[in-house]
Amino acid sequence: KKAAKKFSYSAKIWLAYIRSAVLKNDSEKARKLLDRATQSLPKHKHIKILTRTALLEMKEGNPERGRTMFEGILRNYPRRTDIWSVYIDQEIKQGDIQRIRALFERATHLDLNAKSMKFLFKRYLEYERSHGNTERMTYVKARAMEYVERTLNNNNDE
Repeated sequence: KKAAKKFSYSAKIWLAYIRSAVLKNDSEKARKLLDRATQSLPKHKHIKILTRTALLEMKEGNPERGRTMFEGILRNYPRRTDIWSVYIDQEIKQGDIQRIRALFERATHLDLNAKSMKFLFKRYLEYERSHGNTERMTYVKARAMEYVERTLNNNNDE
């Protein structure tokens, strides 16, 4: 508490304070601390503290609360593939195959640049290679090809 007052500009201090509330399973206190942290920290650190807090919730607190936080972050920043990647990683650790596939589907339906889409399709294919079957792998490859064709057609139209 004293450190948060003295070093209110430090995301690490706020994260440690929030973590203590999460570990105590005090979600109300954690939420209030997160609100205070976003008020105290500079704007460029907001995404960092939000994603780390969501990560803490997924790992050590209530995974459902963590999901809700990730969904809110992605609603505001849908083009951030780094956040998608962290969220997908956490869901893979949770192990709900339907939820993971739904996340990959949402991510690969976004209108992102080619590099980001390649990354997402590659991750999706790797996941299906290890957890799915050849039918699912073929489906992912077909989706990737659709994206490539759609991109090429859009570029030819211009």
